[in-house]
Amino acid sequence: MRHLTITLRFIILAGSLALISQMPDWKYFRDREGNTYFIDQAGKIRIINMPEYRYRPVSVRGIDYYLNYGSSLLKEHRPVEALSVLKSIRALPAENNRIYRAQVKATEIMETMKRRNGPRYAAMDEEASLILYRGNGVIEVINDHMRYSFRVPGEVTVVRKKIRGKAGVEYRYEGVLFGVRKTEAAGEGFDYLMAVDSERYGVRYRDLAEAENIWKGNIGHEGLSRETLARDEGRVLYSFRNSGTPRYAGIEGFFVNGRYGHYARLIASEEAFAENRESMRKIIESFKVVALPD
Repeated sequence: MRHLTITLRFIILAGSLALISQMPDWKYFRDREGNTYFIDQAGKIRIINMPEYRYRPVSVRGIDYYLNYGSSLLKEHRPVEALSVLKSIRALPAENNRIYRAQVKATEIMETMKRRNGPRYAAMDEEASLILYRGNGVIEVINDHMRYSFRVPGEVTVVRKKIRGKAGVEYRYEGVLFGVRKTEAAGEGFDYLMAVDSERYGVRYRDLAEAENIWKGNIGHEGLSRETLARDEGRVLYSFRNSGTPRYAGIEGFFVNGRYGHYARLIASEEAFAENRESMRKIIESFKVVALPD
């Protein structure tokens, strides 16, 4: 039996509901890792004391800014975030010479980093696995090391990112928690959260059922009512809801391709889920896994 610990087990109630005195109208709960979340009166999810992550989706319109932004992050000794920005620039559709020139410059900066850092560059590159760019009304999210992608309408914030495993090692775990707002307009709180937990093993999964059973054994799969939305050879999707307090609901999916297995969950307050169900389903249905031949 493969043993693993999921670091992004979230929104699974671990204790009694408590009200915070200074925020009497916010519902408070704690996940199994001790992380605290709140749901405000408007049904938005609030995360207190969120670490500052400066992963930003690049765009064609702001290409000059983002190229300078990536260079500035490098000068601030933030090579992983710089690489994420530079790789995102290179992933943009090369619609014109301006984009092409920016991509050439981004490649030159990355090649300089590679020469200067030698063997350390591989670890930096693996840690900078997130690629985000904006286009056609959505944000494309790509993980080039765990080999998945999905599309999000609105705005995406990287709340937390955790990795286990070293560069060049066959086993790798990566967990990312995203906060999603349904519009690009700045605002407080998130309409819903999306967590993606991924694993890569040295051997292939036998099938989807094996991957699903492994994830179920480690995420506290019990305690929620579920409805199957779709199932095929490489994925199974469910909608779910809880019956306790605070009330929440969402959509989750198990995905497998070769040596890669993924568990993705989108979650919202019960009210926000009713309002955002279709957009949440579109996100989970856009989730793709690409595994190169072993």
